[in-house]
Amino acid sequence: MGAWGTGPFDNDDALDLFLEIEDAGPAEAAQRLRAALQVVAAEDDSYLEAPAANEAVAAAAVVAFSYSHSDPTGNPRVARWLTERAPALGPDDGALAAKALERVCGEHSEWLELWSEAGLGQQARAVAEQLALALQSPRP
Repeated sequence: MGAWGTGPFDNDDALDLFLEIEDAGPAEAAQRLRAALQVVAAEDDSYLEAPAANEAVAAAAVVAFSYSHSDPTGNPRVARWLTERAPALGPDDGALAAKALERVCGEHSEWLELWSEAGLGQQARAVAEQLALALQSPRP
C-alpha cells in the first residue's frame, strides 16, 4: 500500500477514490461512497484486504464530515471539496460507515495488520475511532 500517514486520505487507494468522486455529482458521489462502505460492512468473516479498507476509511471520513461539519480528512483539497460540493448523504450512511469502521479495526483486517507491523496500529485505530465518534454526532 502506498501510504504516508494514518489519516483517512493518506494513501493511494483513498486518493484514487477521491479522484473518482471529485468531479461527480452529489448523488453519484454518494453512491460510490456507499459502495465502498458496503463492500467492507458486508457480514462475513473473510479476510479484509487493505485497498478496500482504505477506501472505506476515506468514505467514512466523508460521512463523518456530513455529520460533524469538522474536517476529519487532514487533506486540504478533500476538505475544500467537502465544503463546496458535499455529496448527498442520508441518515443510514452513518450506520453503514460505523459498521465498516468496525470491520476495518477487527480481526481479519489487512489494514490493521499492516499498520501494526509498521508500529502505527494504535495511531491508525485512533483515527478510525475518531471517525466513529463523529458519526455518533446528531445530524444537523
